Amino acid sequence: MIALRNNKRTKISSAKPTTVFTAPTWILLSLTIVFPLLYGVYLSFLNINLGSFVPSKFIGLANYKLALTAPETYSTLLTTIQLMAAGLLVQIPLGIFLAVILHQNLKGSRFFRSVLIVPMLLTPVAVGLIFRFMFDTDIGIINWALSQVGSDGVNWLGSRNWALFAIVIVDSWQSVPFVMLLVVAALAGIPTSIYEAALVDGANKVQVFFRIILPLIVPTLLVLTMIKIMDFLKLFDTLFILTRGGPGNDTTTLGLWTYKTGFIFLEMSRAAALGVIILIITMPVYLLWRKASKSVR
Repeated sequence: MIALRNNKRTKISSAKPTTVFTAPTWILLSLTIVFPLLYGVYLSFLNINLGSFVPSKFIGLANYKLALTAPETYSTLLTTIQLMAAGLLVQIPLGIFLAVILHQNLKGSRFFRSVLIVPMLLTPVAVGLIFRFMFDTDIGIINWALSQVGSDGVNWLGSRNWALFAIVIVDSWQSVPFVMLLVVAALAGIPTSIYEAALVDGANKVQVFFRIILPLIVPTLLVLTMIKIMDFLKLFDTLFILTRGGPGNDTTTLGLWTYKTGFIFLEMSRAAALGVIILIITMPVYLLWRKASKSVR
């Protein structure tokens, strides 16, 4: 009985310091995450328009109704999905391919890995500016290179299809190294005895990859897919610098449309409603990411 009481006292005494040390963290998280989130939800129920002098008032779900019935919401969501699908189809396979090459520890692989990591170190704004000049119709190096081989220049950022293609290329240039590094880490966790046993049994390298390696790294690929989906849902910096959503709204994503609604059209409450809608879309993806992350562990 005495031992039981001592155990309870030990648990209580050890819990108090933990609570004291973690309390500032929870307070900071509340101020930086929870409060802005709740304030955004609160704004979505008002009629705040910075371009008018009408006093703000509670209007219920009117902003959500306007957002869900506006054709721009669905066109920008479709653009977001198109960029997401194209980006995943490029970045995941290319990242796996580079990771498999680096995993072979060939001569120069360390230097190659260091070079590939460089795009990750650049800010999205810097990347957007670099490629904006490269894709320029008149002075861009890409059109100059095409002219050297006798091909006509392309209006990369002046048409929907070419602009979407350019955005996928730019985002992939910066994102593929991240995919590559995670896959390299996953490959490093596979015992070499598995490869050796498969080769002894007569399997070639292609069979080893598709029947052994790929199934073993599927949890990592699921995590990567969830991360990239969330990245595309909040894609803004590079896209804004590169095309500003143009031509027209042809490359405007749902996140960029939310920005335009709030800071160009000055309809802050409707922008807040769009932000809440994006959050609702993101939550299932986040929950799937958490589940996939546990399977990787």
